[in-house]
Amino acid sequence: MTVISVGNSQSANSLLTTAKIAATVSTVASQQQATLAQSTSVSIDQVASSSPVYTITKPVLVWENVSNDLITSKIAGNLGNSASGVAFSGLGAALLQRFTQSGGNYSQSVFQQTSASQTDAANSLATLTRQSQLHSTAANQVSLSIKTASGALVDISMGSDSDGLAVQVKVSKGTLSDTERAALAKLADGFQKAIDGLTTEPPKLDLSGLTQFDTSVLSSVDLHASFGTASTLDFHADSNSRTVKSTGAAGTVAINVDMSKRATLGSESQQKQAMTQYLKQFDSAGNRGNGDANLMTMFKDAFTALNSNTGPSASTQKSSGSTPIYFSLNGTDKNMLTGLADFTASVTQTTNSNANPMRPGEVDAFSYQVSQTSSITGSSTQDRNITQKQQAHLVASYHKPLAADLQLNLTSGKNSQNYLYYQVDDKSESSTSIQYHKGLLVSAAVEQSASTSTRIQKYVQGILQSDTTTPVTAAKSTDLLGKLQSAWQNDKSGMSFYTYLSQETLPDLSSLVLLQSDPNQLTQAS
Repeated sequence: MTVISVGNSQSANSLLTTAKIAATVSTVASQQQATLAQSTSVSIDQVASSSPVYTITKPVLVWENVSNDLITSKIAGNLGNSASGVAFSGLGAALLQRFTQSGGNYSQSVFQQTSASQTDAANSLATLTRQSQLHSTAANQVSLSIKTASGALVDISMGSDSDGLAVQVKVSKGTLSDTERAALAKLADGFQKAIDGLTTEPPKLDLSGLTQFDTSVLSSVDLHASFGTASTLDFHADSNSRTVKSTGAAGTVAINVDMSKRATLGSESQQKQAMTQYLKQFDSAGNRGNGDANLMTMFKDAFTALNSNTGPSASTQKSSGSTPIYFSLNGTDKNMLTGLADFTASVTQTTNSNANPMRPGEVDAFSYQVSQTSSITGSSTQDRNITQKQQAHLVASYHKPLAADLQLNLTSGKNSQNYLYYQVDDKSESSTSIQYHKGLLVSAAVEQSASTSTRIQKYVQGILQSDTTTPVTAAKSTDLLGKLQSAWQNDKSGMSFYTYLSQETLPDLSSLVLLQSDPNQLTQAS
């Protein structure tokens, strides 16, 4: 840094002083052109009186490696936006593509340095420290870890903060085959879409591209992202499970899909039907509980991604225990199940405890949990019992104005206390049971129930005017075996019932077992 200090002695020879200033600046500018390209500071002081110092600083870009490759070019282009989501724009896909094409470890970083006053040794130590911070503890971090079936581990990381950006690729615990490299390349677009979704406003969970991999080639994929203290994401996928947990200012989304029971998976059309039904119920829960629309969209997107690209179903399920039993499921069994893998899913909105300053006990909150669990038990495949249970529970509370065209602005003042306070508690359940004895289907039924409870308190000028609770309940039992027998009787083919059940084209009863959260819809369903 070049510092030029000029004093005003308040002498009569001001013209000479001015000329000296100009000459000095001209001389320094010509002699220190290279230094000026890095950092220049010009200070103008007054000797007789205190006055401000004006500094013009041009920061130096300190690169970890001198290179003109594509990654370095992208980093240079993104650096000016490193405090925003643009910092990682295109970098995730480029890093994965570069690695699969050229292989080997890779590391690059850059940061802005605004002071050249330290010694060379101090600068070297400070530079190494800063580079290490960008790689490991930057404010914004994204990492992708991929384990191959052969045991090799590929770690890709990116970090950014207000004045720096770093990327790194490491390979450990083995080398990659051409097949594994090709599988990694196919994840590039999915990786970038996941990053872009997380860095948009509002954020999105676009994870479907990270579930589309062959588990016989890549054994697991893990994505972690954190953006300051505002939001975090953890995603995992392998042959047995898929999980995601996302936290942010709006709330938390958590989903776990069990991929280990492949015998209960249904056809693609079955899964699509179940997904459509669940997404409708998620929308209904969001409306009933006045949930945050963006948070519910993230929940639905993540649920869809983790339940997509599930691969082929299996016909045999191995039981747990020291002496495992191999149960075989046929088309009849699968037609009476949802077709989805088992899961647990929840979305919890950040509670607003200051929704009503006059009544702190009245909070705005939203919590929704939904799950499916399946089991196959029995002494043998000839005497097997299949159960599948689905559950959902919504608990929410929120404030609304007395009329849709009025504004809600609750304060500690009585005049603002004109509102409706809702408390919602909804539960639903569907339980399917299928039983075989000596290889014959002897029982198949589904029990369903749904209940909603809506409490509304009406306040005018802070005085409770009404307090009503409206419960609605419904229950339904469906004999699935009877449905199959009716279809057989209408078949007119003359074959026996159990021969009929062995046919590939049987009635799909999966729509009858799907969870229904609306009591009114449950009673209307046939």
